Amino acid sequence: MTNESDTQAAPPEDPVTLRALELLRQEHPDAVVDALTTGRHPFIEVTADGLHEACVLLRDHDELLYDCCHLVSGVDRPDQEQIEVVYHLVSYSTHPGDAYRKRAEKNDPYVALKVRVPRDKPEVPTISDVWTGADWHERETYDLVGVIFTGREELRRILLPEDWPGHPLRKDWEFPVGYHGVPIVPPEAQ
Repeated sequence: MTNESDTQAAPPEDPVTLRALELLRQEHPDAVVDALTTGRHPFIEVTADGLHEACVLLRDHDELLYDCCHLVSGVDRPDQEQIEVVYHLVSYSTHPGDAYRKRAEKNDPYVALKVRVPRDKPEVPTISDVWTGADWHERETYDLVGVIFTGREELRRILLPEDWPGHPLRKDWEFPVGYHGVPIVPPEAQ
């Protein structure tokens, strides 16, 4: 008897992520750490040191033209003693064809880059000079997760007051009992 999982074909590779990965490996092989090119959430993991040059290549290469940094986010992984910084890049000037959209699990022109840094020293170079729109996202990621984006003119909080204690999306963050003498009741205690 044949198991159904044995007869299923492997998921198709995302051509958008695959092409970006091929070009990065050709031009900046030391920057690429790992990649997942199948499924709904493919990504390319790069080193913190190789991030900036990878972003410039993805923005400037004639085939890719990733002209927008759509999102930067941080994921706290205390069990791995790491913070993952995730970049979602999109090209508004190039799009996958209709045949790709019909057969792929992921049917958009995005490519995701990931950078893993130590929790105790979460530093990543800025890409706000590559895409100015990344400025907001970097500040938000700093504010909520505590990632330091180096090479910027100024990195300050964007949502919380400058003297707010800690970074609230860190898994070990503790809800303050008060702020400047005003008691704070956490939502779950109401």
